[in-house]
Amino acid sequence: MEDSFAELKRELYELMQRMRRSRVASPTPEGATPLEARTVMAVAEARRIGETRPGRIAERAHTTPSALSQTFKSLEEKGLIERHRAGGDCRGVAVVLTPEGERLAAEAKRLHSKHMDEVMAYVGEEDVRSLVRILRKVADFHDGKGGDGACA
Repeated sequence: MEDSFAELKRELYELMQRMRRSRVASPTPEGATPLEARTVMAVAEARRIGETRPGRIAERAHTTPSALSQTFKSLEEKGLIERHRAGGDCRGVAVVLTPEGERLAAEAKRLHSKHMDEVMAYVGEEDVRSLVRILRKVADFHDGKGGDGACA
């Protein structure tokens, strides 16, 4: 029993590492890195809900503020975003997509959606539902909603 559990744990860890590495290979529009694609999609989504501050965009793009700063610089150089002072806060910055940035965000979203459709078709709806149910339990555990809330 102990060996079986240890083997299952090892396999789960290896699969998680494999998925983390393959994330880089996710489809992205030509001329954009995966982080740039995630960032323009995050800027588009943030604008939709009225929150275009870099901190919120970093959360939505699943990156750190320092990595986001470098990505913003690259996106600005490519003419995909513009940064402006936000309201009356001289330290605050708001980020907006240029028309070309809007096109890139739409293409990134289309590619991401197509990729997810392909993954779901390959895995099958029943297994995807099971996966979502299980991942929700894992996320709840890490959010402190499962077990004793301990998370190493």
